[in-house]
Amino acid sequence: MSTEAVQVPEPTRSALNEHAWRQACRIAIGSTLGLAVVKLADWPFGVFFALYPVLLLGLVPVLKLPIALQFIASSVVSIAMVNLLGLLGNASPVLAAMVFFAFSLLCFRLMAAGPLFLFGALSMVATSVLVHLASYPQVPKDDLFTAQFLATLLAVIIAGLVHALLPEKRDMVRPGGQKPLVVVRHQMLLGAVCASASFIAFQLLDLSDSLSAQAATVLILFPMSLEGGRNAAWTRVAGTLLGTLFALALQLVLYTHVSQVWLIVALYGTGMLLFAVMHVRENRGPAVGLSGATALAVLIGQLLPTGDLYGVSLYRFSSVAVAVGAMLLCIFAVDWFLRWYLADRALFGDRPSMQTTPVRDNREPHER
Repeated sequence: MSTEAVQVPEPTRSALNEHAWRQACRIAIGSTLGLAVVKLADWPFGVFFALYPVLLLGLVPVLKLPIALQFIASSVVSIAMVNLLGLLGNASPVLAAMVFFAFSLLCFRLMAAGPLFLFGALSMVATSVLVHLASYPQVPKDDLFTAQFLATLLAVIIAGLVHALLPEKRDMVRPGGQKPLVVVRHQMLLGAVCASASFIAFQLLDLSDSLSAQAATVLILFPMSLEGGRNAAWTRVAGTLLGTLFALALQLVLYTHVSQVWLIVALYGTGMLLFAVMHVRENRGPAVGLSGATALAVLIGQLLPTGDLYGVSLYRFSSVAVAVGAMLLCIFAVDWFLRWYLADRALFGDRPSMQTTPVRDNREPHER
């Protein structure tokens, strides 16, 4: 996931200077604080509290009021949408799928436009995750929605604290220009169709333990292009593997001391700092570093005092790899359809437009 709201200036790319180090420390401290709060308070759905600071601090290097409002608003909208989809699903699953498709179109329209990218992206991924969890009767919906909103508020508060402690001193660059309407249309349809396919698949199949796979299928859609989807898929799988390996090593070190919160938080903070440094060094949006950080946040956030990460970690990585591969096939098929049957191919330069009749060149080869 990335945002077009702000970009880091080019001279800082791939360099761990003071500014990049500050951002890495903000990500690590923020996520560690979120994990510590939820572990000490013993709240349910701890994964949200560890994950959301990573997203907020990792996606945008600067925190301003509009960004905080987008983050909170996305939580409110996603909770409302999940409740609506639940009501519609009981009456007509087809109608629920149609409403989800319309909502996806709106989210990807906001992402393609740019200024509200963060709101559209977070609304899309939060709705997909929440509707997946809420579809199982054993999940307490009131606790789920409460944890979602509290985790969002806590992430904003933590982000404000770490930015006050380690302020961002770089001048952010705002990309200029608007995309052509046909590009926006292509990206909207590509994202909405593939996201809806993921929604339908996870509603039809019994995949209650595949939350990470569900989220991964949505996250790799955010570049909104075939090439971007390929890159996002690779970084998602590679980052998930690294995050999973670190989580397994963490439990191996803890052994029988998993119930010791301070030990978990200390080791978790060390791993989060490693992935945060990798993220700022890459400096190209949600690549391997941020994927590893989110994988670690999900695994440790849901770890119980009597929990065992070995089976969970292996299943998580395999399910993410399979889900990402299937989504890549879906992206390829939808992208091909849009280019060849909706005349988008003229825009992307693959072939002449359907409305243009090619002119035969009758010159000899040496005259061309």
